[in-house]
Amino acid sequence: MKNRATNLLLALVLAVGLAACGEESRLLEPENIEDAELTLIVDPDLTEAIVLDAEASINGLVGSVAPSEGTLFAQPNEEAVAQARELLRQARQKFYEARQAWLRGDTPTAAELAQEARELVAEALVLVFGEEAYDHLLQRVEHIITWLEAQVDEEASELLARIRELRDEAVALRDSDLIAATERLILAVQIAHRERVHHRRQQLAWHARLSFFMAGVAVDVAGEYAGVDATEAQLRVLRHAAVLRDMAQDALSIGRFRLALSLAREAVNVSLIVVMLEPTTDADKVQAMIDLSNLAIAAAEEAIATASESPGSLPVHLLELAKQLQAHGIDIADTYPRRAIYILWHASVTAYGVVEIVS
Repeated sequence: MKNRATNLLLALVLAVGLAACGEESRLLEPENIEDAELTLIVDPDLTEAIVLDAEASINGLVGSVAPSEGTLFAQPNEEAVAQARELLRQARQKFYEARQAWLRGDTPTAAELAQEARELVAEALVLVFGEEAYDHLLQRVEHIITWLEAQVDEEASELLARIRELRDEAVALRDSDLIAATERLILAVQIAHRERVHHRRQQLAWHARLSFFMAGVAVDVAGEYAGVDATEAQLRVLRHAAVLRDMAQDALSIGRFRLALSLAREAVNVSLIVVMLEPTTDADKVQAMIDLSNLAIAAAEEAIATASESPGSLPVHLLELAKQLQAHGIDIADTYPRRAIYILWHASVTAYGVVEIVS
């Protein structure tokens, strides 16, 4: 078992700022999981992050809007986009009403209104992207589960169990009710944004800035990975990630650190989908991620040597973490290839982050 310091660093990088540094850091209080979840689903920053995420995915369609027929389609027309934006406007209002109900102590109404808001977001996404909206969110939830499983703290167990439960509900609903299934995944993403409400603003600001930094690295790495032969689907997802990154920067500039943290972390998660959309087998993706992590680690080693970083510095710790993640990803590649891809991706992003830090 890893020591506490290493575990906290692992949580920080894998979650890109979700877990907090310090002995009191927790993801979700097990004894208060239901109350904590209700608090999360009406939190103004986390609900705004959900709506902005959906807006970012639609904004990522720039240059891709074309006339189409039917309700569920990959290339939406302008009317569908306009309808989706109206649904997101309604979702914002529903989230506001849910928050007001929660503040009045009317928790049943708050929970009901929040679910209605998420369903509006889900309907907007399905209207524009069809099944692709569900598929991309499912990949992101699987990604969340992967990095939660990588933690050694028992503190994450209740959160992990709840997210798995929501994932399973979504899978069961997919064929009968795509919007309801997508809503379950949206909730899973939302509650994974858990931040201790008593964190000092200075700590939260630091995590938000680190997350934004890593989001920029992830978007750049994904763009380089896709290259000039990127498919339209990959380019659309890459634009989604870039818009999330830019929204995070805007939130940082006005001091909305929790919102910035949520948006930046999702920029990293969405960037990974660019890799998953590569038209190759999982085995080929694993090898590509191994090659990418090798290049990233080599670049980080060279950057640290050039900068003469001391053995105890943060860049050196991050490089060691990248190596640990790479070793773990390679170790499970044959048995759990998709999990290996996720872990190797974070090894690469972490190592390239080291290059940016010391350059």
